[in-house]
Amino acid sequence: MVQYLYVALAAAATAVTAKISVKVHRNLEVNKQSNVVVKFHSDEAHDTHRRRLKAGASRTETIESLVDSLKEHTTTSQAAVKSLLAKQVESTAVEVATTWIDCSMYIDKAPADLIKEIAALAGVKSIDEPVVIALDKYKIDDQPASAVDAVNQWGINKIQAPALWDKGIKGDGIVVGIIDSGVRYTHESLKSNWRSEYGWFDPYNKTELPNDDTGHGTSVTGTIVGTQGIGVAPNAQWIACKGLHTTALHYQYLIAQCAQFMLCPHDKDGNNRDCSKAPHVINNSWGWYETNFWMEDMIAAWREAGIIPVFGNGNDGFEGCAYSLYPAASPQVIAVGSTDLSDSLASDSSLGPSVRNRLKPDISAPGFNIYSVSNDNDRSFTWQSGTSMAAPHVSGAIALYLSADNKDATYDQVYAALTNNVETDRLYPPNKTCGGISKTQYPNNLFGYGRLNAFKAVTAPPSTPRPTLPPLPPKCTAWNDYYEISGKDVKAVSQRTADNCCDECRNTPNCNAFSFTKDNGGTCWLKAEDKPVNWVYKEGSKSARVLNPTNYLTTCTTLEDNTHYVGGDFASTKQENAESCCGDCENTPDCKLFGWTNHSGGTCWLKYTKGTRTSVVGAKAGFLLAGPSSCGGVESNVDFVGQNVAQVPADQAADCCAACHIHQACNAYSWLGGVCYLKGRRAETKVASGVVSARVDKCSALESDVYYVGNGLSEVKADVADCCASCRQTSGCGAFSWANGVCYLKSYKETSQANTSFISAVVI
Repeated sequence: MVQYLYVALAAAATAVTAKISVKVHRNLEVNKQSNVVVKFHSDEAHDTHRRRLKAGASRTETIESLVDSLKEHTTTSQAAVKSLLAKQVESTAVEVATTWIDCSMYIDKAPADLIKEIAALAGVKSIDEPVVIALDKYKIDDQPASAVDAVNQWGINKIQAPALWDKGIKGDGIVVGIIDSGVRYTHESLKSNWRSEYGWFDPYNKTELPNDDTGHGTSVTGTIVGTQGIGVAPNAQWIACKGLHTTALHYQYLIAQCAQFMLCPHDKDGNNRDCSKAPHVINNSWGWYETNFWMEDMIAAWREAGIIPVFGNGNDGFEGCAYSLYPAASPQVIAVGSTDLSDSLASDSSLGPSVRNRLKPDISAPGFNIYSVSNDNDRSFTWQSGTSMAAPHVSGAIALYLSADNKDATYDQVYAALTNNVETDRLYPPNKTCGGISKTQYPNNLFGYGRLNAFKAVTAPPSTPRPTLPPLPPKCTAWNDYYEISGKDVKAVSQRTADNCCDECRNTPNCNAFSFTKDNGGTCWLKAEDKPVNWVYKEGSKSARVLNPTNYLTTCTTLEDNTHYVGGDFASTKQENAESCCGDCENTPDCKLFGWTNHSGGTCWLKYTKGTRTSVVGAKAGFLLAGPSSCGGVESNVDFVGQNVAQVPADQAADCCAACHIHQACNAYSWLGGVCYLKGRRAETKVASGVVSARVDKCSALESDVYYVGNGLSEVKADVADCCASCRQTSGCGAFSWANGVCYLKSYKETSQANTSFISAVVI
C-alpha cells in the first residue's frame, strides 16, 4: 500500500511540474524566482457564452455576450491565485495584471514555492515565461511623394484590385484593425478613412491620437486602406492599437491588451467599451519563431466574434523549411507568404510547415518592394519588403470581399473564397521541398494554396468552404529548442540548415533521434537511442526524434566488443558470427538483447533482460531496437482524470499516440483543444465533450491461458488492459499475469505454465 501511495504522489507531483514550462524551471534554477504568465482553462467561458446567446443575436450582441462570459470566468477562475498572492510577504511576488480575453494573470518575481502552489490548482492550464515579441523583419527605403501620384502600385495591380474598384467595390462599410507600431493618422493617404471614434488605443502611454515611432504600422495601414493607388481597399475604415513600441522588444501583456481592444473597443484609458465598434478583419504583420502557442485563446475569441485574423508568415526563408513564425503558425489564422513582381517567392519569405506540422503559409501575396505610406511627414512614401507588406494585401482583399454583399461571411467562407481562386500556373517556386510536399503541388509549404487574386476571390461563384487541412503525418517530433540529445552518435552529416536532419535520420540504419547545431557551417548529429532520451540544455542546439521509424535495415545496436551481460538467457542459436544474432533476436518473442561467444563454433545467447555488464575477451553483445507498439482503442468524449505526466501540443488526437510512446512515463493520453495530456495510466474517467482518450500499450501481445510462475512483486486490482501501465509504474516490474480482475505484477518472466484462468505479458 505504501508503494502505491508513493506512485500516486509521484504522478501527482509530475503533473504539477508538467504545467511549468522549461524556461520557468531554468529561471528558478538560476534566480530562485521568475516572472510568469499563468494561463487558466477558458473553454468554459466560451461554452457559457454559447448557452446564453439567443437565436438571431446581432453581431454586437454576440460580442457583448462573449466578453461578459470571458470576464466573469476570469474573475471566478483566478480567485484562488489572488488569495495565494495576498498571503505573500511584502517585496516578494506581485500581481502585474490580468487579461480576460485569454484568462491569464501576469506575476513578477514569483518564487518557486508559489509557482508550485499555483500549478497544483486544478483550473491552472500552464505557467510560462511571458513572451517577448519582435516586429517581423522588413526593408525600408524612403522615396519622394511624386513617385506615387495617381499611380496604382504593382502589388495592387497584380491582385487585380482596380478591376473591383471599377465595379464600385472598394471596401465601403468594412473596418480593418491593425495591431502594429502605430499609424501616422494625419498622412494624406490615411486621414480620410480613420474611424476616430473608438479608433485608437495605446496600452503603453494612453495617448489620445494615433502615432507611430517606427513607420512600420503606417506603411502596413497604407497598403490595406491607403488612397492614391496605395491601398487595396481605399474606402474601408481603419482602427489601430499600438501593440509594438519603439524598442526592439514588445511584450505579451500589451499584445493581449490590444487583442481585447480589437474584440471590444474602448476609450484611451480602457473604459467605456463599445463592442459595436469591433473591426471585421485584423492585420498582424509581426511574429516570432515560437513553440509556445501563447495566443490561441485570444485568436479563438476573435474567431468566436466573427473577426478574421491575418498574420505575416515571417521573413526567415534563409532558415529553411519549417520556420513559420507564430502566431502565423496557428491553425486558426490566415498566414501570408511574400511574392515579387515576377511571381517568384521572395527569398526571405518563411517556409512551412508549422512547428506542429500544419501546412503554412495559407496563401501568398505581393510583398517585395512595396510602395506605401511613410511616417516622415504627411506626404512622404517609402518602399518596404517582407510578409509585413504581403499580409496587408490579403487583409485589404478580405475587406473588398466583405464589402461586396458578404458582410456576414464566416471565416471558412472567406478562407474558401481566397484559397479557391488563387494563381498557381505562373508562379516560380524555389528549389525546395518542405514538409514532404512537392513545389509543383498546391497547396504546398512555399506559397500555400497560391498567390492572391482579389478579383477572382470576390467575383467567382460561392464555393464550398475548404475543410481545414489536417497536418501531414509527422515523420519526426517537433524541435526541442536549446536542447541536444546526449546519446550514442551514429554519424554526423553536414547540412546548412536543419531541414534535412529528419530524413537523414530516417534513412540511416539505427538512427532514431538527432540534434542540429551550426558547428562547421551546420551539422545534423544522428543518434541511436535505446533508452529514454537524455536531453541536455545547450544554447544554439535543437533536437528531435523520429516517429514510427522505418529505417531498421539493421534492427540492433552496434555490437559491443569484449562485452557480456550476465543472466537473462532463455534461448540460444548457432551462428558463426555475432552480426547474425540480431535477426535471431528480432524473430524470437521476448528477446531484448543478445550475447555472442565462439562456444561450439559460435552461439547467440538470447536474453529477455539486461544483467550485469562484464568484460569477456572475444564476446560481443547487442540490443534490439524495437519500433513503438500500437495504441489502444479510442474513447470519444471521455477524459482520463488525473495521472498527468506531461502535456504536448498536437493538432489532432492521433498525434498523441506517438507523443506517448516517446515519453517514458506515459501509458495513456487524453486530447482536447490542440493538447495531448499524457497520463501515467487510465484510472478514473468522466464524460467530457470533445475529449479523446486512449491507452498506449507498451507491453508484449497478451498470452492467453498462460501464467508466469514466481517472481511476484505485488497485486493490483485492475482490468487486464491496465496491467501493463500498473507494471510500468511499479519499480522493478517487468511482467504480469492477470486473472479475475487482479494484476499479479512480477519482476520478470521466467517459467510459463498453462492455466486457462490467466492472461500474461511482459514489458517491452
